Amino acid sequence: MEVAGMKPDEEIISFTRNEWKHLLDEIEMRGVKKISQCINNARYLAKLDRADEEFSKGAGVTLTWEEVMNF
Repeated sequence: MEVAGMKPDEEIISFTRNEWKHLLDEIEMRGVKKISQCINNARYLAKLDRADEEFSKGAGVTLTWEEVMNF
């Protein structure tokens, strides 16, 4: 089973608290049969949470559309 870039022979999978919360939500929505998708989705959602938290603290950069196009 391919899980978030891990090799199939690796046995230990660890989660942050935020990833675990999202994993439980994903399993509830999708069921245990799609556990690898649930794990990947949970990790992605946790990354979005971290990015949102950093942005709220002023660590992000905002650009206008014109700045993006000139980038």
